[in-house]
Amino acid sequence: MHANTQSQENQIKVSVSLVTFNHEKFIAQAIESILLQEVNFNYEIIIGEDFSSDKTRKIVIDYQKQYPDKIRLILPEENLGCYGQKIFVQTLQASLGQYIALLDGDDYWTSPYKLQQQVDFLDSHSECAICFHDVTINFEDQTALPRRYNDFEPSQFSDLENILKSNFIPTCSTLYRRGLFDGFPDWYYDTVCGDWVLHILNARHGKIGYINELMGVYRVHSNGLFSGMRKIQQSTEVIKCYGLLNEYLNLEYNHIIKSEEIYRYLTCFSIYQKEGTKFQKKQYIHKLFVTLVSHPLISCIAISKLIKRIILLRINRSKWRLRKQKLKLLTHEYSSN
Repeated sequence: MHANTQSQENQIKVSVSLVTFNHEKFIAQAIESILLQEVNFNYEIIIGEDFSSDKTRKIVIDYQKQYPDKIRLILPEENLGCYGQKIFVQTLQASLGQYIALLDGDDYWTSPYKLQQQVDFLDSHSECAICFHDVTINFEDQTALPRRYNDFEPSQFSDLENILKSNFIPTCSTLYRRGLFDGFPDWYYDTVCGDWVLHILNARHGKIGYINELMGVYRVHSNGLFSGMRKIQQSTEVIKCYGLLNEYLNLEYNHIIKSEEIYRYLTCFSIYQKEGTKFQKKQYIHKLFVTLVSHPLISCIAISKLIKRIILLRINRSKWRLRKQKLKLLTHEYSSN
């Protein structure tokens, strides 16, 4: 009886997967934000350090020595590459918890109750495979003011079709049930959109729940794997991922995927209209033409989506400009007083 009770007490409820590479400036804050969690269950931290060239490895080793019962390290003797997917998968495979939380080494959590709230949510919503919350985007170069991750408020519950359209789940906000699928497809290591693919694989086994609270920060900086890419690179990576996903899902969601591909072809073409070469513009005109002819109805949906998106972006930019002007006025008034 006593042994069973002790076993239950030692059972790990949540494994936190923390992947890091050259995050010397950020990693301590990421780890501290996990250690500050106030919870009524046991959790572990699995840190995958992908052979950084800065002091990141030394920092995580020092933390592991301070918290040997809480932190486990994965320390490859060379950089595993593959957009960080190999080290990421290793942390997931090493996880023992009922649930897995994700955090990148350059992001951090802002609420000490984040894990407890998400665990309570999944415990009480057995129909959900994933739970996430809102986060703040911080631009390290200060080219823009901090803002919420999504342009629109996500629904309290969404599904596979929703997450196929766009990745509205910030990585640092993710908590999901471990062991929902057998393994990653072979092509997983060739795509930069690893977190999005993971959400899609999990969403095949349950709904996606949303908690409307800001409980984390996603940093955008020049060394970020995805955020550090130019917009054209981001779009082409997503198009590549859609092609792989469509085949993997046996064309079951072809209507959604084709619509999103067309939308991103149009996005790429509009970018190349301003800054690309004739060859690049011609390349996307050809792709557009072939897809438009093959899927006329889906193409109409994609074009209307692009127009709507452009309008919303202009509205949001106007809001940011007004907000910046107000902040300047307030700062001026304060300094004058």
